[in-house]
Amino acid sequence: MAESVLFLGAHLDDAVISSGGTIRWLVEAGCEVSVVCFGNGDEAFTEPGGRQDAVRRFKADAVRAYEILGVSHFECFDVPDFAVAQNRDTYRECIRAIRKYRPKVIFGHNWAEYFQHHEMASTSRDAWYQSGWECSADLGPAWQAKRYFHFEVLDVLAAPTHLIDISSTFHTKMAAWSQFESAQEHLGSLARQLEARAMLHGARIGATYAEAFQQSFYLPEIISEPEVLLG
Repeated sequence: MAESVLFLGAHLDDAVISSGGTIRWLVEAGCEVSVVCFGNGDEAFTEPGGRQDAVRRFKADAVRAYEILGVSHFECFDVPDFAVAQNRDTYRECIRAIRKYRPKVIFGHNWAEYFQHHEMASTSRDAWYQSGWECSADLGPAWQAKRYFHFEVLDVLAAPTHLIDISSTFHTKMAAWSQFESAQEHLGSLARQLEARAMLHGARIGATYAEAFQQSFYLPEIISEPEVLLG
């Protein structure tokens, strides 16, 4: 059975921007990758009156992008972009997603970004913990992922614990990012930033491109054998 990995994002494009190369790398390794997000792209318009069309376009862009990356499951909870916040509903949906996809590893936001990403960092990290409790039975059977990693979207992680070599999958990531045609209108310069950041991280490990992550130890990692500690 393929290992399950879950990405929890505030917005439709966050998992691509932060981790597109890693997603494809995991897919090629045989993992079942799921992406769950909340914001529906309703603020991605540059002309008055464009909100409804923005939602339709951004969702269609996301579907194409995640198909390119080979994601097994993609869900958006259709929350207005600026309503992505740390609240009961968002928290419960994060727990529901974790219990539904039963991931071995979860990826989510980093706190050092603007409020929607900041609040998703807390919500998803705490949901990693709460999802393992025998409670909230309507959200599915309890499930505890083994590890949780924070990713970077707009701001570079100050102290990454892991750098993943995405030299072989970077161009697939950029092909996925190019599908967000509606986002190019307000994030047009991001492609250059993504390449520069990937080159920076790659240079630190002798690779062409890399993506950075920071492992959370909010739940202590259990070590029962010396081989685990020393390996």
